[in-house]
Amino acid sequence: MAAVGGIVSDTPATAPATELPAWRRALVIFILLTGGIKSALAFTTVVPALQLIAKEFGGQGDDVLSAQFVVTLAPVGMALSGLLAGLVVSNRNLRNTMFLSLGICTVAGLMQLVVQNYYLLLASRFVLGFSAVVADVAMTSILAAQFAGALRSKLIGYRQAISSIGTVSTMLLGGWLAQNYGWRAPGIMFLLPGFMLLLAFVAFDRPIHLERAPKGGESFSVWQLWPLLLLSLVMSIGHTMPSFQMPFLLRDNGVTSAVLVSRVPALSSAVSIVAAFGFGFVYARLGAWTLVAAAILMGSGFIGAGLVPTYELILLCVVIEGIGAGWTMPFFLNRFLDKVSPSQRSSAIGLVQSSLFLGHFLNPILTAPIRLNLGIHATFVAVGAALILVAAFIGAWTLAFRGSARGI
Repeated sequence: MAAVGGIVSDTPATAPATELPAWRRALVIFILLTGGIKSALAFTTVVPALQLIAKEFGGQGDDVLSAQFVVTLAPVGMALSGLLAGLVVSNRNLRNTMFLSLGICTVAGLMQLVVQNYYLLLASRFVLGFSAVVADVAMTSILAAQFAGALRSKLIGYRQAISSIGTVSTMLLGGWLAQNYGWRAPGIMFLLPGFMLLLAFVAFDRPIHLERAPKGGESFSVWQLWPLLLLSLVMSIGHTMPSFQMPFLLRDNGVTSAVLVSRVPALSSAVSIVAAFGFGFVYARLGAWTLVAAAILMGSGFIGAGLVPTYELILLCVVIEGIGAGWTMPFFLNRFLDKVSPSQRSSAIGLVQSSLFLGHFLNPILTAPIRLNLGIHATFVAVGAALILVAAFIGAWTLAFRGSARGI
């Protein structure tokens, strides 16, 4: 097997990596580390316009929930895609799977510009989420196969940071487009995965071959890591609060500008960028306690956001929350990859993605009773308090099973 710049096998085993031009190796690395941006677009093209979408599709029902479903149908597709990733993505079809999923993602995302029917829009969002995660699993499988230990932790942190950079920039651009041209306009940003597809055609010009460890005697199942899956689901429910619930907290506080609304999740992502870049350093020293710290920071930020009276103080709370959010996704990816064999990586990555995006779908459903009965401010306080309790549980579990295979 030959490696492309130490990152990915992009050539048959008989061709040395040195035969690849430096520009092609750089392009391969660029695509792998920036691949997460397309998944962020599933949220940033609609979140700044949630108030506008609620106005158009609310009808006589719960306009907030109707708008939130436009966001959450993409995570439903992402969750289902993650469950099936082990079947869809294999070491024999990585390149073609990546090409096809990027193309479908582009078309499904652009449907936001033209679809008039609410349910057809929801369907396109589902397809968008499904295809985006298939592409992510293929790309991350390539990256994970080539790295281990601290270096892999750093690279996954870098990938998350780059994805957050894309979230910030596209969130701000989405807010500006929605404010000036309507809620459909941010959909134009789905030309980006189309451009990535064109680059991928150039970069991955030969079949990708990855080595897999023999399966003989392998009895461990990734489903045995269900405590981690459950925790990733819970953390994901909290992770989406700045995007799914914050627009309506701001509306309750009298803030209705799409530009101002977009700045809140953009700030959360901006802080997450810094946190993700430092994830490898933190994880190497704290291990499972990284998740404890993340849950405490997120919970404290949400409780503060629910209690403070001004837009500026909400931004401060979002800074606190964003630090913990930046460690969450890299933590679960690394923890799973540390525990599974090479032949189980695609399934493990898919399950992590599935649990995280299922949490995105569940957020508006589980928070709706609190929001409708106690208000949006109480919703943030309740979610924050729940995350603090989760942090206490993780800490107690880690102490009880320190050094044991049952540890987090």
